[in-house]
Amino acid sequence: MAASAAAQEYVPGEVIVKYKKNHAVNGLSVSSKATSSKFTVKKSWDSMGIQHVQAKVGSGAQPSTSQMIDQLKNDPNVEFAEPNYILKKQSTGVEGQPVTAQSVRDARGQQQLVKANVSGKVSAASVSGLSASYSQTSANIQVEEAWALMNPAQTFVPVVAVIDTGLDYTHEVFVGANAVWSNPGEVASNGIDDDGNGYIDDIRGWNFVNNSNNPMDDEDHGTHVSGIILGITQDIFAASLQPAVIKIMPLKFLDSEGSGSTSDAIEAIYYAIENGATVINASWGGGGFSQALEDAIVEAYNSQVTFVAAAGNSHLNNDSSPTYPANYDIPNVISIAATTSSDNLAS
Repeated sequence: MAASAAAQEYVPGEVIVKYKKNHAVNGLSVSSKATSSKFTVKKSWDSMGIQHVQAKVGSGAQPSTSQMIDQLKNDPNVEFAEPNYILKKQSTGVEGQPVTAQSVRDARGQQQLVKANVSGKVSAASVSGLSASYSQTSANIQVEEAWALMNPAQTFVPVVAVIDTGLDYTHEVFVGANAVWSNPGEVASNGIDDDGNGYIDDIRGWNFVNNSNNPMDDEDHGTHVSGIILGITQDIFAASLQPAVIKIMPLKFLDSEGSGSTSDAIEAIYYAIENGATVINASWGGGGFSQALEDAIVEAYNSQVTFVAAAGNSHLNNDSSPTYPANYDIPNVISIAATTSSDNLAS
């Protein structure tokens, strides 16, 4: 893990630190008070005793990230200190491919083929009309059965927090299905934190990249992922969309390049937990182990929130080549890999 962490990118001059239980006082441990002039606390998660700190800008030379970590580790009340690692989206495998009329027809053809496969009615004719990229000979993903289990009359509506690049909440699929989560405790555009959750006018989630209430997707990955999630509940290519039986809570922590920080990921996880999400989707990773991120996912587990994580698109055995967050050994983590039509690991 040390070798993996050493090679991993991180935000210079920023550290995530955790204090031992009962040793944090007003954001800093007692012994850290003497050196607090060197650090600025950017964010605190009191329930975990974790803080996101950065070096204070001064006239002298700024300490390196490793020097900051060494200083904090010398505090006997510090449990751990680590860099603020960079996390990145997992490729959807369609980057650079334009959406065309043919690609939509291919996708709809795939939907019809899946329906046929569920009932065991696969024929050569049903396969031959599809493009090579979508052709398949069998499938066992039971999409129709999943749709049948989704009851529009249900009183409980699951909220799926998609922690990603955001969401194009103006897209016709999400508008037509009324699928975007709405914060019931917030009044739009009044400039007041009505529900007291620390976020002003967060009527549909939050943008942690620029700290705003607009989680609009500027990269498309989060919208792509959200479409897959909504598609589990209904045919999103149908001429008439059904009212959504789940809600998508868009939480943007990845920027327009698909990159984000561990501290923003933790903040997004906390937002999801505190604002009623029942599932968190994390189609991203960084390769190295982060104790702070693991602690945040444990917090989600303690709050009975399921954490769905991408296994990565490298065709690797995660048991021998771990990737995080998918490899955290926490009971609520479900690691998802891509499979072929014959139920083998996709290349």
